[in-house]
Amino acid sequence: MSKRILYVIDSLKIGGAEMLLLGLLDAVRARGGEAHVAYFTPGPLEARVAERGVGMTRLSTKGLRDPRALTRCLRLIRDWRPDILHSHLVKSDLVGQMAARLSGVPRIITLHNTDPWREKKAMSLIYRAATAGADACIGVSERVTDHVARTGGFRRSAMETIVNGIDLDHFDRDRTEPLDLAAYGVHPGAKVVAVVGSLTPQKDHETFLRCAATLAQRVPGAVFLVVGEGDLAPQIEAQARALGLGPERLILTGAISRMRGLLAAIDVLAISSAWEGLPMVLLEGMAMQCAIASTAVGGIPDVLEDGISGRLVPPGDPEALAQAVAQLLADPGAAARLGEAARGTVAARFSAEVMRQRIFALYDTKQGPRPGARHRPGEPRLDSPN
Repeated sequence: MSKRILYVIDSLKIGGAEMLLLGLLDAVRARGGEAHVAYFTPGPLEARVAERGVGMTRLSTKGLRDPRALTRCLRLIRDWRPDILHSHLVKSDLVGQMAARLSGVPRIITLHNTDPWREKKAMSLIYRAATAGADACIGVSERVTDHVARTGGFRRSAMETIVNGIDLDHFDRDRTEPLDLAAYGVHPGAKVVAVVGSLTPQKDHETFLRCAATLAQRVPGAVFLVVGEGDLAPQIEAQARALGLGPERLILTGAISRMRGLLAAIDVLAISSAWEGLPMVLLEGMAMQCAIASTAVGGIPDVLEDGISGRLVPPGDPEALAQAVAQLLADPGAAARLGEAARGTVAARFSAEVMRQRIFALYDTKQGPRPGARHRPGEPRLDSPN
């Protein structure tokens, strides 16, 4: 594959869509193609993109409030001449898809979530106007595809479900050194329950905090980790202290890049999300044979079977989540059996290579002529908006 793919994504923080992007960058280059990343919010993954020799362009420091984001994306398309633009997440869909349409570049969207805003008419109309005529639309789970079709985002017949995939050789508990959690203040012998994800309303950390407050009374020595970064960090910390969870019981770790090591070190992975598509941390946890207690939202129930490969609870129910986590902590043998079944599910249904092959098949069918260009950068660059 000798194509040039321009990826547009909201951030380069550590998150599911962002980690999926890293895998696509590797696969594009392994197939003889070229990639460039345009983004809004900086983060730790900038360094990992640069390590791959992939160029980056930051579109804006102000998000959608900056009309120059569209201008910069148009300029990037003109100069870099991509064969295809592939956008991920809402801001990038709005700006990237509009720029590609104006430039005559084939464009693909990956939809990662069952976003509640799609139910709001005004927001839905804006999104539909910006993304109209996309050459392909990918949903990361059947529930995402169905949700977007039902809320009028795209016709169901125009969408394709390509489920997220995991590299099982990479996410292998037997080959992974557990992360030393003492560095984060976890005392030896503690039962560790972690929630992993961006600190945003979608992840519903309040439910996790209330679950943790309940478990703190029932499980002596339990420690709770909130892993991730985001604007809600101060609010989450304040809520934790108000619930009586001191810094020795609930720890905000920030972003952790060694995800395999973290998953190998914890006792239970909790997912408290209010809505989801198909979270990568779920697949990663399953591949790592974690004991998982999760809310039954988005595509999660299509993957995690209650009592077979993990525990499912209703969203927004801290007591139900606490009961599920407590059961996993109380019976390590049963938790291990659920983890083994979870890895089997991922091995059978969620191959990263199959996912990438299907995405590249779309690239092969959607390529169009490159727009004119003034120059082709010969080396990776990191452009910052003025």
